[in-house]
Amino acid sequence: MTDPFRLDGEVAIVTGGSRGIGHAIARSLVGAGADVLICGRDADQGRIARDELSGAAGKVEFTRADVTSEDDVTALVDYCLDSFGRLSILVNNAGPTDLLHSRDVDGPLGQISPHNWHRVQDSALTSAYLTTRAALPPMMSAGRGSIVNITSIAAALAMPGFAAYTAGKAGVEAMTRAVAAEYGHLGIRCNAIRVGTIAVDHERGRPRPKAAPPKIGKDYRSEDWRAATPPPAGDPDDVANAVRYLVAPASAYVTGITLPVDGGLGCRSLMPWQTPRPEAGAETT
Repeated sequence: MTDPFRLDGEVAIVTGGSRGIGHAIARSLVGAGADVLICGRDADQGRIARDELSGAAGKVEFTRADVTSEDDVTALVDYCLDSFGRLSILVNNAGPTDLLHSRDVDGPLGQISPHNWHRVQDSALTSAYLTTRAALPPMMSAGRGSIVNITSIAAALAMPGFAAYTAGKAGVEAMTRAVAAEYGHLGIRCNAIRVGTIAVDHERGRPRPKAAPPKIGKDYRSEDWRAATPPPAGDPDDVANAVRYLVAPASAYVTGITLPVDGGLGCRSLMPWQTPRPEAGAETT
């Protein structure tokens, strides 16, 4: 029986694939047999990432591209077609991480200048529009394709101080549904992954050690329980594994969804002090 998670013969573009989550995604796809083109703005880091991924089942190429630039995106897709002859997978991973960490671009809505608002939207939303728009023609010609957009828990939950970012990521999720509905009859699927806290050192683009899970004491009325401690950070591979599923034959009947990969962050109780812990009830039986 054919492995439904294999990607032999597929060709993928992974934006922001030279570090962090994007690098883990590219590694997963290459390991499954896909040929992968990664892009990023740092050419030196991109070449390092390409060399790290070489030798796996699929082939790897890197090209420098700023996905907020229409010209760069056009050149990116052309490079993919020239190098591999086709394009069947697009992973829109690149985002405004550098803008968020600067802390002088985003903020409460009333404090964001129009210029900075557009900078964040260009990186968070317009970039995914540009790459998707450029990838659709070769996918339509082939009669098949899979697009995965990487979004954030900020698209669903309030994230004070990041108004532009939350709006952009929510827009990506809405665009995901639109593309799925508009192009499904042409054999193109489009899904999103809503990412929670991932342990990545954004300066070096490498995974950080996972935090130890919080210890659960016998007293479920403790202040730690009232504080609703968030789940420990996930690993870039947690996201990469979800991407591999969504682009593989295993998910052939899945389109238009947003899959949370957040360790349960999106379903935390709003009133944890009123929520009895299951183990507390077990102690009394």
